[in-house]
Amino acid sequence: MKIGCQETVPGIYRQVEQLQNFPSFDPAKDQILNGATLLGVILSSDKTNISVMTGNRMAHLLLISLANIDPDIHSKGSLHVHVLLALLPITSFLHLKTRIHSLLSNHLIHESLDFVLKPLKSATSIGIMMSDPIGSLCYCFTPLVAYIADTPEQTLLACVSPKASPISTATHKEFGESQLYPL
Repeated sequence: MKIGCQETVPGIYRQVEQLQNFPSFDPAKDQILNGATLLGVILSSDKTNISVMTGNRMAHLLLISLANIDPDIHSKGSLHVHVLLALLPITSFLHLKTRIHSLLSNHLIHESLDFVLKPLKSATSIGIMMSDPIGSLCYCFTPLVAYIADTPEQTLLACVSPKASPISTATHKEFGESQLYPL
């Protein structure tokens, strides 16, 4: 099966060759239609200060990019490879009891991500028609191939405590031990 659009102009084929090397795409390759384009999506988020002079407002920036862009270009921020998809809210509570603040704050982030990424999920499962730079329509699928985040955001996204590993069952007391913990 050829991953990429059909011949749009005589002699011009567009293929996503770099994505074919990822083993995680093997199941996805079997599920997409012949001639469809597979566009791997990279999401990135970071908690950042968005207004220093007007009240010190904070938000989680959610950025989106394509995975088939050359790594040398991806690593240069000045080339604007990542595009702002959404500003996810950071909550502040008026109530003094803090027992449930982190739970509500995390739930808000997850609900916001679910709302913002709903069209991407739809395009991943059933596909979407998109035009290429020369105006031809292609049937595209957009699976998420990577999510770039720092450790605090990884724990938030994985729904684990900040004092636990987001990728294993180890807690902060077991960090640094030579024993391996299950994933």
